[in-house]
Amino acid sequence: MTKNYQLKAKTRNRFGKSEMHRLRNEGRVPAVVYGSKDDSLAISLDTKEVSHLFQHVSFENTIIQLDITGKVRKSFQALIRNVQKHPYKQQIQHLDFYSVAKDRPVTVDVPIVLHGSPVGVRHQGGLVQHVLRDLAISALPANIPENIVVDITELNIHESIHVEDIPKGDYEILSDLGSTVVTVVPPVIHKEPEVAEVAEGEEAEEVAAEAAEEEVTEPEVIGRQKESEEK
Repeated sequence: MTKNYQLKAKTRNRFGKSEMHRLRNEGRVPAVVYGSKDDSLAISLDTKEVSHLFQHVSFENTIIQLDITGKVRKSFQALIRNVQKHPYKQQIQHLDFYSVAKDRPVTVDVPIVLHGSPVGVRHQGGLVQHVLRDLAISALPANIPENIVVDITELNIHESIHVEDIPKGDYEILSDLGSTVVTVVPPVIHKEPEVAEVAEGEEAEEVAAEAAEEEVTEPEVIGRQKESEEK
């Protein structure tokens, strides 16, 4: 199941572009926490802590414990729902957190990880095509898996695994059950263009003779014209 990661945050009561710019210059990321019941809460987080977290987790399905201090002192179990990044710098500009209740299922996308080397690759020269890389599920926060492992060891060429073939867990699958997760396809064979063979032996002589009969040079044409005039 997904590990519970922790971030420390502070409330903020000043807003606007200049305030966002000031926070970023101080090494903090502006953010907001919202939920189905509570009003949204403006917070800020340490940029280094956020960057470190993003190097180790898939934020789409990671439950994060937000420990907030300042005007409001409270802890939230939350998912990151939106990440705003700088257009060309490796810098996080803003985060949206969605607070979740322990007893209410949430909808998340979980990465699909392929395990094993298929028979169709090892013995038949096939290629693996990973079609569906994330699975949409509904689950209680404590039951959200970090990833879903799919064993592809027994796949032959032209065989596939679909969503309906994925082992069930403590969650409800929301993705289309008929969607292809992975398939093994034949190798691509590039055919060399066919080259006309050069005639040899008697065939070559026949071709040369026919060409000689058809070829008429300019002097021969003139000679035939003179003979015709004399007659």
